[in-house]
Amino acid sequence: MSSKKYQSEVLQEGDTWTARITRQVTSRKSIVSKQQQDFSSEADAQAWVETNLAEFINTQKSANSRQGTSRKSQEEIKRQRSSRRAEKTEIAKREKEAALEAKQQAGQSPEVDANFEAEFDSFDD
Repeated sequence: MSSKKYQSEVLQEGDTWTARITRQVTSRKSIVSKQQQDFSSEADAQAWVETNLAEFINTQKSANSRQGTSRKSQEEIKRQRSSRRAEKTEIAKREKEAALEAKQQAGQSPEVDANFEAEFDSFDD
């Protein structure tokens, strides 16, 4: 069993054989994910690779699935928070506009209020 991301290698080192499962990290870089040394024959090493590669890929798939589920729930929480913040901002904006409109209807101009607040703040110093 082999895939684009996971490959198997069987190498001879003197009298013994080494079996490796490598993982393609980037298009240019691959690393050894699992390795077993000191096999007496190439057939033994190849058998080890085949059984362990299938197990390794299944383990990675289940881990990726768990992480994907967790990631989706975290993204949903962030989306809900963002939605609540947007609602609060919209409500505050409407309230501010309503207060400004009420002042204008009462005959007060917003410029007078701004001047009054500026003068009032200068007394605090």
